[in-house]
Amino acid sequence: MILDGEEILVRPHLGIFTQPLSFIGLPVLSVPIQRPNALPLGVQLIAAPYNEALILRVAAVLEANGTISSPVVV
Repeated sequence: MILDGEEILVRPHLGIFTQPLSFIGLPVLSVPIQRPNALPLGVQLIAAPYNEALILRVAAVLEANGTISSPVVV
């Protein structure tokens, strides 16, 4: 991938921002936010330990009101 004119390897950097949270055991969910005429933005939802159900409910509400969505590619 070319970022700001510099080639960066994608695979070694995929989890650079998510691994610390996963390592300590927090439930984390990455969700896409669609922005018209702009690149999509990924946002992480983070919950307290053992609150997986809560983080999924929050994501469901955000999806239902249109805050988060993923493009359908056919």
